[in-house]
Amino acid sequence: MKNFIIGTLLLFITIISKPSYSQGNLEDQYRQMGGVVGLTELCFETKELETALFQQVGNVFYTSPEMGRVMFELLYVYFDSYEVAKNKKVIWNGSQQAYNTNTFDCSEENKTLIKSFEQQLIAGLK
Repeated sequence: MKNFIIGTLLLFITIISKPSYSQGNLEDQYRQMGGVVGLTELCFETKELETALFQQVGNVFYTSPEMGRVMFELLYVYFDSYEVAKNKKVIWNGSQQAYNTNTFDCSEENKTLIKSFEQQLIAGLK
């Protein structure tokens, strides 16, 4: 039983810690992803990162249903950050443990940066 718990925990950490381009712990990573999705929806009207993330989350629920509580808590911070990004046009900075002070707009320069964040995070999920 102990080996099963340790194996499940290692599998969970491997699957969930894939967003290697994010800073900080898992909660920071989910906050960052929520912010990036909020901004891509505002500027591009797409949610490609959200789709990729939810496929991974669904896989965790399917393979490790006992991790449901942890996943619920991570999704809560994801959606909280998503709403902050849509309303205030900022994203979470894991290094500072706060939302950045500079807002994003949908200018071409910001769109390029937002798209880069999105692509890096998607690559980290695969």
